[in-house]
Amino acid sequence: MDFKLILKKINNILTAEENKIFEAWHSESKVHRDYFNKVKNNYSKGIDIVDIQKGWADVSIKINKKKKGYLSYKYAAAVVLLFSTILTWYWNTENSETTPTLEPTVVHKKQIHIGSDKATLTLEDGSEILLKKGESFETDKASSNGEQLVYNKSRVPEKSTSKNILTIPKGGQFFLVLNDGTKVWVNSGTQIKYPVAFTTDKTREIELVYGEAYFDVSPSTEHNGSHFIVKTEGQKIEVLGTEFNIKAYDDDDHISTTLVEGKVLVKNGDDSKNLTPGHQSKIDRSTNKLVVSAVDVYNEISWKDGLFSFKNQSLEDIMKVLSRWYNVDVAFENKSIKKLTFNGIFRKNLKLDQILKIIQNTNEVNYEIKEKTITMK
Repeated sequence: MDFKLILKKINNILTAEENKIFEAWHSESKVHRDYFNKVKNNYSKGIDIVDIQKGWADVSIKINKKKKGYLSYKYAAAVVLLFSTILTWYWNTENSETTPTLEPTVVHKKQIHIGSDKATLTLEDGSEILLKKGESFETDKASSNGEQLVYNKSRVPEKSTSKNILTIPKGGQFFLVLNDGTKVWVNSGTQIKYPVAFTTDKTREIELVYGEAYFDVSPSTEHNGSHFIVKTEGQKIEVLGTEFNIKAYDDDDHISTTLVEGKVLVKNGDDSKNLTPGHQSKIDRSTNKLVVSAVDVYNEISWKDGLFSFKNQSLEDIMKVLSRWYNVDVAFENKSIKKLTFNGIFRKNLKLDQILKIIQNTNEVNYEIKEKTITMK
């Protein structure tokens, strides 16, 4: 069942056709009816926050007006943000049976903090600068207010090779504006290496050493046709001017590139594939095979907008994401629950306890917090 239909039913704005779909699902089983009542009850707690019917109408108008280009993900994002305002969460395990509520074990000795803006900047001479919210930094080449790092626009001779490295720890994130105007949202546990200034009329090339970053690339038309290349672990992404996300964490079994707008060419050794908006390339680390498939774009990039969006994701993958943002270790006492799949939307400014309790309330899993280690049971 599409979660949007459930919310529309609660607000009495289903079309006749949508109502048929909902009623068929609702009458199918007691599990479905219990789930609907659970969502309805939680929804009622935030009902006065926004006008849902107006919100849906506004989004529909925007979608209908947009006749060209792949920008529908932005309106999908508007829907996600709208409902995340009303509901702190929704968590869907339709096929689970109701079981007695489990009680988590919590042993707090070290405080678990919500992730924040912070990074380490390594300069050309090897010196390191800590960047964090509330503290400023400035040189003749770049400046930071503790939330973003912006490089001055200038051209340098071809022989210049000065590079900086920006490292984001677990529990951090940062926003970077490169010398050519390219914007980069850098996720937790990520390192990126780039020129302090790009050389005139030469290919602009940077390296995503590991981790995840979202790129809004300054068009080649503004740089005398100069292409932009992102290298990461044998993969090379060639772009002319576009928006895309690369995820290349060391503990993931694949490297993924998701195209939002424009076009890119993904090269992996002798293999190469063009991406179109709404598609994702994946390189399997064990086989080195490159495949392309359609994806839910916003589910892949919501992290940069302050949300965790989990769509049919395994508990194992969800806990990887949470471990990076909250800087905790995760262990599974019950290995069989790793592959349980869930759907959910969370704001990244929630405390970890809140998210874990929501997971626990599915009656599928329990957890234990001991210092900074989370054990899933």
